[in-house]
Amino acid sequence: MKYKLLVLMLLWSAATIAQKKAITVTEQTITIPATGRQAMYFYGFQKGDVAVITIEPDKPGQTVNLEVQEYTSGAIVYSSQPVKKVKELKLTIPQKLVYKFIVSSTSDKAISARLSIKRLPEKEETRHFNANITWQTIADTTWATTTEKVLVKSELTPVTIVDKTFRVASMANLNPSRVSVPFKLPANTVHWVYWIGVGQQSVEDLKNVTKLVTKGASVIASSTVSPVVGFGLGLIPSLPQVNASGNIDYYFMNKQSADKFVADEEGWKPYTFAQGTDIISDYKKVLFSETPKTTDGTLYATFRNSNTVTGLDITLKIVAFEQEKKYVNKQVRKPVKIEQRQVPVFGE
Repeated sequence: MKYKLLVLMLLWSAATIAQKKAITVTEQTITIPATGRQAMYFYGFQKGDVAVITIEPDKPGQTVNLEVQEYTSGAIVYSSQPVKKVKELKLTIPQKLVYKFIVSSTSDKAISARLSIKRLPEKEETRHFNANITWQTIADTTWATTTEKVLVKSELTPVTIVDKTFRVASMANLNPSRVSVPFKLPANTVHWVYWIGVGQQSVEDLKNVTKLVTKGASVIASSTVSPVVGFGLGLIPSLPQVNASGNIDYYFMNKQSADKFVADEEGWKPYTFAQGTDIISDYKKVLFSETPKTTDGTLYATFRNSNTVTGLDITLKIVAFEQEKKYVNKQVRKPVKIEQRQVPVFGE
């Protein structure tokens, strides 16, 4: 008799401890939809928890179905036939995860039931775990790898457009004291450089430019690259320029204005992107984007000798710098489909 009493006391004590340890996840009245539809609930559990589930319809004689799934894998951990109630079903949780509780009925009308879910934590430190979850929207992207031609940057290629020396007569001479030199830039021009020098001394100064600079001097001196090309490529910082007053004016024009300028007629208009008056030498780097567009694709460099009696030799150098479009085949990874989905996030 004493032995039986001791056993009963131990069982009562164990039950009391278990009841104290049980933590309510949810206690609510739910509506189970009519046959063919389901009600779903999601809760999180810690590793080692024991989930205790009870579902009981409010009215006698009604039946319910319960299915419990692991949310991530979709694995079914419990499934019932239609039953009058589920009474303290215990499920041991193998790892931290979210369970989906699917409740349905065979009734042709929605029924009301009481749902109770509790958890028995394995460890005291997980006792205050928050079983509620929130939903976060993420994008699932499907990728595909294709071969595409990809534009790669190529090196600049210098193209000599004009390299000539010509004479511009004095104003008193019967020969023209105004001259125009036409030129066209290649379609792939990125920028172009012109250099103008009056007389032989300007030409000599240009030849000796590598002796006066440091950056790029060795490159220029040891190759066939001219100083004008070197300047256009950024190998040398500047070209020789005489600041003293001279007798040459220069402008850039279209054909109509150049013809009027040479004939010394009124109505010619120079472009403003580059010009000079009373110069001995001058130069400039001109971006293709700031170069005027003409109907025939031709620009005219025009010169005027304002000296009354002395004809002058002018050297004009124009170099364009092309950058051809080069393509290489590359494997390119591109998204082909993006789908939005919601994932549960533990409340912790």
